Amino acid sequence: MNIDENASIRDLEALKKKIDQKIVEKKSSKADQSALYEMIKQDHARHRRKDGRKVFRGVVDYLECYVKGLPPIAKASFYQRFGITGKRAKITPEIVAQVKDLLAAGNTLKQASEIAGVSPASCQKIKKGDYDS
Repeated sequence: MNIDENASIRDLEALKKKIDQKIVEKKSSKADQSALYEMIKQDHARHRRKDGRKVFRGVVDYLECYVKGLPPIAKASFYQRFGITGKRAKITPEIVAQVKDLLAAGNTLKQASEIAGVSPASCQKIKKGDYDS
C-alpha cells in the first residue's frame, strides 16, 4: 500500500490512534521485573561454598540453571554428576610432545589437533613454543 497516494488524513489519524493504543497496551501489560532482582540476588548469595567463595561464576550461570529447569549447582559439579567431560582439553607435557611429533612428521595443524584431541589454536601455540618450559 502506497500511503502517499491511497490514504486520507482521516485514515492515517485512525491508524495512528490504533498504533498508540497498542503501544499503551504493550507497556501496561509488561510486568515489573525489577521486583525479582532482590529475590534473585538473595538466592544467588545463598549458594556459596563453605569457605565463602561463590559457586557460580556469575548470575548468568545461576539463572541458566533455572531457565533449563535444573537445580542451581556449579557447572563442574553438574558435569561430574552426569558424566560430561569438559569442553577444554588439559594441555599436558604428553600432549605437547605428541603434537610436536605429529607436526614434525608432516601433519597439518588440523590433523594434529584431531589426533591429539586439542584445538587447532592450541596446536598453533604448541608449535609456536608457548607451552615449552
